[in-house]
Amino acid sequence: MIIRTLLPLVLAISWTGAADARMYRWVDENGTTVYSQSPPASGEAAEVKINTSTSTPRKQPATDVATQSSDPSQESAGKPANGPSKEEIAESNKIKSENCAAAQHNLNLYTSLGNKLVKTPDGLYKRLTEEERQQKIEQSKAQISEFCDK
Repeated sequence: MIIRTLLPLVLAISWTGAADARMYRWVDENGTTVYSQSPPASGEAAEVKINTSTSTPRKQPATDVATQSSDPSQESAGKPANGPSKEEIAESNKIKSENCAAAQHNLNLYTSLGNKLVKTPDGLYKRLTEEERQQKIEQSKAQISEFCDK
């Protein structure tokens, strides 16, 4: 009896809490884009619309958030008109560095591997033929030239 009463109450409370969620976006004095549930003290922020439904979210164009800005001069402070932002560049460089390290590790592994077992993506182990090993070495070298700065 108590469960029948409490369950709808808990669901109703959790649903109404999600409906009140707000997200704000602004660029701080350092040029960093900030997202927060509360606006800055200056009050100059764009409200970002959040999809709070439980259905599968639709992919929205990237221009939606940029067009909601209350001050266009703040947009240009953090990001060039048609280029990536500082945060996007930093994230890209971080991923590139991680890919470089993985490619170097793989090259080292395949050159010193010999006739050892290798774990496949499906979780099984197998021995690579010399042809497969040479192919993996070439793939690793190509990845190193792509991801590692010279």
